[in-house]
Amino acid sequence: MATPAGFWRRYAAYSLDAVAIALLALPLAWPRLKAAKLAYDAGLTALQMRLWELLDAAFRAGLDPGTQLLDWSRDPVLRAGLLDLAGVLAGAALATAACLMAVAALWFVAGEASPWQASPGKRALGLKVTTLAGERPGLLRVIGRFLAGLPSWLLLNLGHALAGWRKDKRALHDLIAGTRVMLADGAPVRMPRWARVWLGAQAVLFFAGVGWVLLNYLRLAWEVLRDAL
Repeated sequence: MATPAGFWRRYAAYSLDAVAIALLALPLAWPRLKAAKLAYDAGLTALQMRLWELLDAAFRAGLDPGTQLLDWSRDPVLRAGLLDLAGVLAGAALATAACLMAVAALWFVAGEASPWQASPGKRALGLKVTTLAGERPGLLRVIGRFLAGLPSWLLLNLGHALAGWRKDKRALHDLIAGTRVMLADGAPVRMPRWARVWLGAQAVLFFAGVGWVLLNYLRLAWEVLRDAL
């Protein structure tokens, strides 16, 4: 009987797929991101110029700028500029998400509906997607499985985490689509060493990033406290 794939092995496979998908989607999203960067820089410059105008007017009138913050928050030019910046960021985020979604759909559906029954990442980790009966899933089931992953993202990945809690190692999208992720025929039960190194590298990068954020936060807090004293 085939063995269900464990959570960390599934995650290692997914993270490989995610890197490849991001690299493929970046050229598609790049023109939109480049245009958004130019629009953002122009909008930010316009906001800075408007703030300087308001500061100059306050100083000329002998007013304390700190007392004018509420009035400035109602300034139509500043409000319009902030809304424009928000629109630029939202548009860039949506365009990038659309590119990622399109590439991911082709990547996962084509792989899991193929004779491999796996995306390239799953294939590298010796995994395959099957029906509950252990058979190769059809195209519609694979498409449904991909779409069923959306609730897991909306639930902050809790749906994916089910694979680590359940005895049958099925995630939410597996439960919805009636699928399993199993070890492929001939795949070693133990995760390959290179995959464990790959997971370890991600852990190091994650904690290094968290540490960098904390150190910068503490440095900023210390500077504020020092200036206050």
